[in-house]
Amino acid sequence: MTNPHNGPDQGDDSPGSRLFGKVGMAIVIEVLAGLVIGFLALGGEDEPIYEPPAPRESTYEPVLPDEEPSQSPFPTGPEAEETTTDAVAVPEAGDCFTNEGTTDVFALESSSCDPGAFEVADVYSGGDTDDCDGVPRSLFSHDPGGGGAILCLTYLHPWGEAYYAEPGECVTLLDDGAYAITDCDPGDYQVLERIWGEEGSYDCSEWEYYNGSVDFPGYIDEQDLLLCMRIVYPDDIGFAGVDTCMYATGADDDMHFAFADCSQSNVYVTGRTSDYEAYDFCDGYGWSTWQSTAFPDHSYTVCWAWL
Repeated sequence: MTNPHNGPDQGDDSPGSRLFGKVGMAIVIEVLAGLVIGFLALGGEDEPIYEPPAPRESTYEPVLPDEEPSQSPFPTGPEAEETTTDAVAVPEAGDCFTNEGTTDVFALESSSCDPGAFEVADVYSGGDTDDCDGVPRSLFSHDPGGGGAILCLTYLHPWGEAYYAEPGECVTLLDDGAYAITDCDPGDYQVLERIWGEEGSYDCSEWEYYNGSVDFPGYIDEQDLLLCMRIVYPDDIGFAGVDTCMYATGADDDMHFAFADCSQSNVYVTGRTSDYEAYDFCDGYGWSTWQSTAFPDHSYTVCWAWL
């Protein structure tokens, strides 16, 4: 019978037991030494199996909560005004400018389209100043520089747009004293000729029935303009002189007169005055009278008699 061992283990103090303990310790030491040598070999001159990449330097610089950006990317207030693009560098047709320079060297400043200003009639990108020669109403071509654009400029004449009226077109006088292009109704002026040159250097006397003109001073002397004109009368009797033969048609209170050869006429002119409704002037002859609201100096009373 074997009694169970209930107390503490007293160990085995035999020579075999002591020998095993020494041998086991030696084996453990040898294994540990081998591991150390292997580890040192990995760290020697041979290249390692894997080398992690060197960390890259970050270019991101965060703005800390207690720091303020040096400049806003979207300026406001005065800064925004300073960065506004120059209007002359990127113009459009219809933009207006004043010339703050000389007549030889323009320095344009943005402005409203008031009389005396310059309006852009056309813009040529990358062109030259000769491109404006055929642009209607363009009297100046301007290269502002830097934008690669040529501006064709119309001078907004202080006396009105009639400065650009062509032969055959008609003009009238507005209440503000400016001359405007209008329909050719009785009482308007019809343009016969445009004559460029210094003011007063030409006249219009060669034109038949010429009876009016306007001499526009130009922005420069070479652009002074004389318009030779004649008034638009209700019919030919407005131009008729004494003894002129005419052919009359219509009722007594609405007669119309046209120039005609005396062999084919039925009336002739017996008298003429620039007064309106001068009935007594005709002394019992027939009469035709008319006046212009815009140009009252061209009013008339013409007397006539039957042939």
